[in-house]
Amino acid sequence: MATPVTDAHPNSPAVPAVAAQSTTKRGFAAASLSLALWGSLVFWWYPFGFALATTGVILGVISVCLGFRSGRYGENLAWAGIAIGTVGCSMAVAIYRFQQLALDGIVPTMMP
Repeated sequence: MATPVTDAHPNSPAVPAVAAQSTTKRGFAAASLSLALWGSLVFWWYPFGFALATTGVILGVISVCLGFRSGRYGENLAWAGIAIGTVGCSMAVAIYRFQQLALDGIVPTMMP
């Protein structure tokens, strides 16, 4: 007669169910840094680079507000995403305004 197979370690702890949620939370902070960095690298593509950097800043603010951390040792990559995205947005707006002045002869005004 065959005996039924039993678990070798009956008291082993179960795998926590929050592993997938934790990965998603870390993804918000990593996406913030990634989008902000890519938006800063292509800031001269005005609508596209600006949109990427802005999305990185928004995801970074959400990650910081909700307390999501990323990285191997729990680094807060969202703050880096916010900083790099802000620089990318500033560069995109500065280049756009310079282009208006230099190429079109339009003096940018603060109020429309």
